[in-house]
Amino acid sequence: MPASPTRVTVAADDGVPLAAYVDGPADADLTVVCVHGHCQDSACWDAVGELISVPSVRTVRYDQRGHGRSGVGDVDAFTFDQLARDLDAVLRALVPTGPVVLVGYSMGGMVSLAYARLFPAAVGDRIVGAALLSTAAGGLADGGVGRYLRHPATTWLHRAVRRAPRIMERSKRAGGAVCTVLAGRRRDESWLRMLGMVLANETSVVTWSRLFAAFAVLDEFAAVGVLAPIPVVVAAGTDDRFVPITHSEAIAANLPRAELIGIPGAGHRVLGEHAAEVAAALDGLLLRVRSGVSAATGAVITA
Repeated sequence: MPASPTRVTVAADDGVPLAAYVDGPADADLTVVCVHGHCQDSACWDAVGELISVPSVRTVRYDQRGHGRSGVGDVDAFTFDQLARDLDAVLRALVPTGPVVLVGYSMGGMVSLAYARLFPAAVGDRIVGAALLSTAAGGLADGGVGRYLRHPATTWLHRAVRRAPRIMERSKRAGGAVCTVLAGRRRDESWLRMLGMVLANETSVVTWSRLFAAFAVLDEFAAVGVLAPIPVVVAAGTDDRFVPITHSEAIAANLPRAELIGIPGAGHRVLGEHAAEVAAALDGLLLRVRSGVSAATGAVITA
């Protein structure tokens, strides 16, 4: 993924414009499609992309609706089904033929699973490999920091966003600034530091709220088994407080021959803070796909 990929616009099925970025040889035998996380955009892949060493690979990144330079559309469309259909629109427009490896980080991994559920015939045909990074198939609200997804205060917040989005937008950004100041220069993955980063993000409060509501009811476990025929890497930081590695272990438990990678000491922000380990995991996946190996050994690997 070089510094200056070609920018194109893809129309989602409901007309929402999706900003996408394409790089690599047009005649590449393999295309990697990267799906970013909540309150991010396609630029989050920059550090990892610079370190991938497998040659002759084409890459496609895009900003999901409501993020980056993409449009927003109907706020009721912020569901995993719609985000998966957006991914399908990107694939149809930019990768109409040839094998694809899907790489999803955090929310992007959830979207990738939703895509597998909605388009199972594509897996093993078009989709020949997948990487699920710092993500979950469900149960996000069952414990840890995720329990706040169903907290009464969160319900109140969603209502406030629906009733007064402009006021809540200003409050969101002000809250982000306050959290960032209070967190100071702490490098650890404290909830205050992460909350400040999310609140200060340019993603609108409406997008933020709607997708948080979707996280609370996430259940894509039925989709995990769809990926069984293809090589899969499941990776997460061992110290991730926001999507704990137990979620990755649960996914891998349903893919017994997948490669489960724990990144020691890493939190949720593995793309930026542990780019080398993530790139190495993706290199290994791409090499396995190219060699025709259908699955890994099922062993847990420490990056």
